[in-house]
Amino acid sequence: MSRKVLFTQEVDPAGKELLEENGFEVVISPSEDRETLKELIVDAEGVFSATVFLDEDILCAGKKLQVVGKHGVGIDNVVSAETATKLGLYVVRTPMANSDSVAEHTVGGMLAFMQKVVQMHHAAQIADFEQQNCGDMHEINHRTIGLIGLGNIGSRVAKICAMGFDMKVLAYDPYMDPSRVPDYVELTDDIFRIYKESDFVSLHVGVTPETVGMVGAEQFAMMKPTAVFLNQARGALVQDDALYEALKNHVIKGAVIDVYTQEPAPADLPILGLDNVLLSPHCAALTDEAKRKMSYDGCKGILEVLTGQKPTWCVNYDEVNAARSVK
Repeated sequence: MSRKVLFTQEVDPAGKELLEENGFEVVISPSEDRETLKELIVDAEGVFSATVFLDEDILCAGKKLQVVGKHGVGIDNVVSAETATKLGLYVVRTPMANSDSVAEHTVGGMLAFMQKVVQMHHAAQIADFEQQNCGDMHEINHRTIGLIGLGNIGSRVAKICAMGFDMKVLAYDPYMDPSRVPDYVELTDDIFRIYKESDFVSLHVGVTPETVGMVGAEQFAMMKPTAVFLNQARGALVQDDALYEALKNHVIKGAVIDVYTQEPAPADLPILGLDNVLLSPHCAALTDEAKRKMSYDGCKGILEVLTGQKPTWCVNYDEVNAARSVK
């Protein structure tokens, strides 16, 4: 009988091909329905998901389950690390796969917002060339970007901004080893400096109990009225009402947003009606190149676990090993 890995949804075939080349059967769920997933996961040793959340009830149905793979970086929209650890399941992810994609989306968002690219596109479509004189379009050259989080994505944004646009890069990351910070980044241990001194404030951290709702009215009030706020990380990091009020009342100049507290975002979400935001539907990591790498790297982690190797990118390796040794 072949060993089975369940995919909760279709992804780039690179990961499926890797598993099949190594003798595993890949079953792709025809539906994201919970009961369907519970039925299919029963004899699966691994499960791979991009956006389908796997709660404890689903995971417990997997009698042979050893590993949960996340097609992406942040695992919070797929599995609870605490629950997986309690159940003795390794959780692997793909922290290197989408760094370029999200970083380029972040910088592209800054450029598009400051030069009103979307507005100008719509004007050109109706031959309204008077829009070229609308004013309030700006260069990002020599401005200051403040990064909260200097991991794989934040570091890539820093390099593009510093090297490509001669921007000053100010960063806050209490987990970063200062010796690893390049000389074009000024690392600060005062997060308030990020808000107060930056022309652009960009979030690049994961969701943890410490980071949920970390940006609210207090933080927006610290920012320059000409500053632009960017969130390509997770919607839960920001207090929705505070962001809306800051934009509506022009406490800050604008925002570039790819992620939302609730996804898909509800049609009546107040921020959707504002004209000083540039919005996208959580797609920063979804270039074809990133999707292929996420598929391959996620399945590589699943394969490593199922073949007795130490997984390259596992969020709870030591905890699961400790729990298993107790048993």
